[in-house]
Amino acid sequence: MILKYNGPLQRQLNDIASVAEYMWQKGWAERNAGNITVNVTEFIGDENKNLPSINKIPLYHTIPQLSGQYYYLTGAGSRMRDIARNPMDQGIITRVAQDGKSIDVLADKNLPPTMELPAHMLMHQVFAQEAIQNGIPVSAGRRVVFHAHPTELIALSHVKALQSTRAITEALYEMHAEVKICVPNGLAWVPYEMPGSMELAKASIKDLKNFQIMLWERHGVLGTGNNILEVFDAVDTLNTAARIYLYVNSLRS
Repeated sequence: MILKYNGPLQRQLNDIASVAEYMWQKGWAERNAGNITVNVTEFIGDENKNLPSINKIPLYHTIPQLSGQYYYLTGAGSRMRDIARNPMDQGIITRVAQDGKSIDVLADKNLPPTMELPAHMLMHQVFAQEAIQNGIPVSAGRRVVFHAHPTELIALSHVKALQSTRAITEALYEMHAEVKICVPNGLAWVPYEMPGSMELAKASIKDLKNFQIMLWERHGVLGTGNNILEVFDAVDTLNTAARIYLYVNSLRS
């Protein structure tokens, strides 16, 4: 089925397209690298809520807190350069089933979702619990999960001395004063797990209540937040600090 593009939903898709373009231009999304999920429930509009299911995709875990929520997901194998041109060409709108055991693909195409779906949906479940505890609707809490491959941050993930949350955060704070302003809680460190695995998903949610951004060892960055442009800005600031770290250490050698 084809979405009806109301103003709020179109603005969300425009922001997704902008971030995909930034990722591609910065070299953070080689080939089919990177993925994005956004809770668009508040923007979907009544005109789209009764779209029939194109396909049902079972989930690895039950997420009852997310039942009835609508998500934009980038598709498996999608290129950010193509998402930038048209987010719905290689992305889908989905709805979580009432029992929380599957998602229904609603529009525009029957595409498989990103391979990082298990990690993303576990995180969205944490966001739902967070929103409920704060007395706000699930769709009004953290909406965005954003994964990219910022080169300099991945390079720093290979440095043994920086392989902890405290060490990587302190190093980046020392390099660039803006980091503490833009990312006051710091950067969570996640040791290596196979990309797309449930092990990575479970490791990622351990510190999610205290951190919005995490560094996956030898893999990339996972960013979360309410607004995708703000999440991108936070990751961009962290990666700038990582680049400064590499410059400074090259001067010392």
